[in-house]
Amino acid sequence: MEIQNGGNMNEKALSVLEQYDLEINDTYRTKGDYGCETKTGKYILQEYNNSNEKMKTMKTLYNYLEKQGFKTDYVVANKEGEYVSISEDGYSYILKRWFDGEECNAYNEEQVCRAAEELAKFHKVCESTGELWEGGRGFHPGKNMLQAFARHNNEIVRIRNYIKKRKNKNYFEMSLQKIIEPYYRQGVLALSMIGESDYEKKYAAAVSSRSLNHGSFNHHNIMFENESIIMVNMMKINYAPQIQDLYDFLRKIMEKNSWSIALGNKMLDAYDGQRNISTSEYRILKAMFCYPEKFWKIINYYYNSNKAWYSEKNEDKLKQFQKQEDLRWKFIENM
Repeated sequence: MEIQNGGNMNEKALSVLEQYDLEINDTYRTKGDYGCETKTGKYILQEYNNSNEKMKTMKTLYNYLEKQGFKTDYVVANKEGEYVSISEDGYSYILKRWFDGEECNAYNEEQVCRAAEELAKFHKVCESTGELWEGGRGFHPGKNMLQAFARHNNEIVRIRNYIKKRKNKNYFEMSLQKIIEPYYRQGVLALSMIGESDYEKKYAAAVSSRSLNHGSFNHHNIMFENESIIMVNMMKINYAPQIQDLYDFLRKIMEKNSWSIALGNKMLDAYDGQRNISTSEYRILKAMFCYPEKFWKIINYYYNSNKAWYSEKNEDKLKQFQKQEDLRWKFIENM
């Protein structure tokens, strides 16, 4: 194998490509990874910090999804039949198939609705996957939202108490002190709502039946190539109620589109057209949307950052979040 046009890139990383049976015509950097052009298509070399066993599990899933008609960035085995390759300086890499497509546009109604449909199709074929792993472990249980919300609420209290004790508060901290209590109450309400639902039963059932949750289904991890839709970067696959994927995807798109009720309804209809959303799932979805997750992310980032430096970015994010609050609650009420 001959590598051409590597330029000034990391030669030790690129030397990993010699472990694959590919004729590589060109290499280039792309978002921190290494892209490869070959006669048979594009590939991408990524650093990888997990085991070869995990990648064997992923390959089993890739093969299954391909048989079901899905298109993914499946992992390629090296000449030794292993999925993880080690560079000269000891770093681990995987090689994945890649595409000429474009990332899903979060502001494009047709694309986000198609993505919602694809998510529903993925969920349908992955509702019970125990037989795929031949008695092996497969994947890990995913995030339990009841536990996550309880933890977030405790963190909000910790941050509230921290700011209260601060003597020389900056503008962000003074603004936060005025509004943190109402958002804490929102967190308590959402936790109560999800606790009163049948979420815990659904979580236990999902782990028992090995129901797959994508774990990172967002516009960055969906690509469009001509008429094809492609799922990429699937390394956070886990066992959890699949409604969590829909919540994550819908929430991020809503935040970017000013909580458009019309767009949200179209996305829910697109998903429901492929996989029915039950009444109990709608109840859980509504409870999760009641949680002020964006608020928690902003203040958690602030709390864990260097307080010696004042970040106007935190201030801007908080203002933007507050501007959308009425729209967020109108969206929730419409559910």
